[in-house]
Amino acid sequence: MEIRRKLWMLIAILCSVVTVSAQEVQKDRNRTYRITLGDVQYAHHNEKMSAGEAVGQVLSGVLTGKTSIEATKYEEDVKSSIIKGLSGAHRYRYNDGLLQVSDVVEEGNVVADALITNINASSSSRTWKDKDGKTQVTTSYTGVVEVVLTLKDAKTGEVIANPSFNGHGMGVSTYSTSDQAIHEAIDRLSSQITAWLNKRTPLQANIIEGSTAKKDKQKEVYIDLGSSEGAFKGLHMGVYEVKTVAGREAKSQIGKLKIEEVEGSDISRCKVQSGGKDIKAALDAGQQLRVMSVGMRRLERPTPTSRT
Repeated sequence: MEIRRKLWMLIAILCSVVTVSAQEVQKDRNRTYRITLGDVQYAHHNEKMSAGEAVGQVLSGVLTGKTSIEATKYEEDVKSSIIKGLSGAHRYRYNDGLLQVSDVVEEGNVVADALITNINASSSSRTWKDKDGKTQVTTSYTGVVEVVLTLKDAKTGEVIANPSFNGHGMGVSTYSTSDQAIHEAIDRLSSQITAWLNKRTPLQANIIEGSTAKKDKQKEVYIDLGSSEGAFKGLHMGVYEVKTVAGREAKSQIGKLKIEEVEGSDISRCKVQSGGKDIKAALDAGQQLRVMSVGMRRLERPTPTSRT
């Protein structure tokens, strides 16, 4: 009896450990991180370099620090666009320098150094005749802004990634200007940075219940992601089947969702945009379905209700 009692006590302890571990994983799945813009440097406008060369110069610290007169007036705009891109990601909170250094160097927080490798605009004209035989000229302007980011772990200084971004802007009319084209490119740059960060660190959730269905297709589902973890109406998410293969987790996408309504701190109702048949079949079979946000930006960050 004593052996049996001790065995049951051991089983109870193990179950408790597993439960706490699962809860902690669930709690930490959408952890947010601080991201800070570090050094911003500018390569010479007339000496355009490849992304590989730019990364090499960032890592070695060899830069001219020069920039052309034409590009100079856009440098602050490009810097603002980088900050906007860093600020728009779901799971990053931009540190504007007001926090203490000790708050920023927590494990997982990121410092992003930026190298602006190119700010440029070009134009081309086309001459043609209208229906009255009059000569018309259409001029098109293309703006290009190229940036390389070096993401480093704020605690260790280790380089995490070196993504490069290329914003393009184009205006085609007799009224468009190179200035307008460059500013359009600058605007697109921020969206690219946000999308890259969102793809790298997506919001994650699980489908917890099917809602509306029609015949053999799922139309709506509920997920365990709500306002406390940054869910918002209109967020697009992919649906994945999860399997374990040789001790490793394997995912395959079977559909797409869009949040229709955030109904609480940990629940949202979603519309099935594609894959309704496969999603319903998986739910009916009791399979685990995970959802992850796609790399798009939100114009205004939602205000969490219970996260710190």
